[in-house]
Amino acid sequence: MTAPPNPDLHLQLKTLWGAAQMPFSDDVKAPFASEAFTTLTTQLEQLAGVRASGVVHGPNGVGKSLCVEHFLRSLPDKRFKTVLISHSSVTGTDLLRLLCVELGRTPRLHRGDNLQEIRQAWQQLERLWPVLALEEAQNLSATALEEIRLLSCDRRQGQAPFSLLLVGDSHLLPRLQMGINAALLNRLGFCLILHPWSAPDVHAYIQCRLAEAGIHSNPFEEAALHLLIQAANGLPRVVNHLAQRALETAAAQNSRLITTAHLQRAIELLPWIAKL
Repeated sequence: MTAPPNPDLHLQLKTLWGAAQMPFSDDVKAPFASEAFTTLTTQLEQLAGVRASGVVHGPNGVGKSLCVEHFLRSLPDKRFKTVLISHSSVTGTDLLRLLCVELGRTPRLHRGDNLQEIRQAWQQLERLWPVLALEEAQNLSATALEEIRLLSCDRRQGQAPFSLLLVGDSHLLPRLQMGINAALLNRLGFCLILHPWSAPDVHAYIQCRLAEAGIHSNPFEEAALHLLIQAANGLPRVVNHLAQRALETAAAQNSRLITTAHLQRAIELLPWIAKL
């Protein structure tokens, strides 16, 4: 949940544009169904149906976490048991403990005991198929990746005990392609990428988020909107940050129209945007 807006800003948003809340915040009713988002979600649902394991990667800020969380929630709980671990900067031992907790088991002191807890947890799921998603997987240590590989080797009834989904940024694939990870890579059956949005998708997203906040008349002048789309480079997170800073700057100046000057100020407040 995001923090409540500054009372003065909230009043300005309502006075200038009739906004019930700050647009482009994290509190969205539903993910925006861009073409890239819809395609990836559909592919993941199909691959989960055949119990495949694999990789999802893409640039930072493109919406991988939101997409994967939406995908996991979409899986029917009468067929699947989903586990999402986001704490990637852990050792192999810590990862086993985290997995125990997520599976409702009490972590033990020794590695072998934790492996037994995990094995028993798999067995108790009976007809539910486990899907284990690891976010920020590019940061997983070599020992953590090896533990994941060994877990996947613990076959039951001739198949792996779970589907594995490694999610990470553009460094993930080169990391997995290192020789030390060859055995793990050989067990993965797909590699999907979430691409940045097209300009029409970004434009549609901006309209959608404005309408959700109660702003039904686009306050961005055409040149400012073009600059926003260009500067964001198809990354939804960057769109959100730039749009919010521009709205705040315009509100501070009591301006109903968001101009290129407001967008330039937003870019100045986010100096790393140019490097993205």
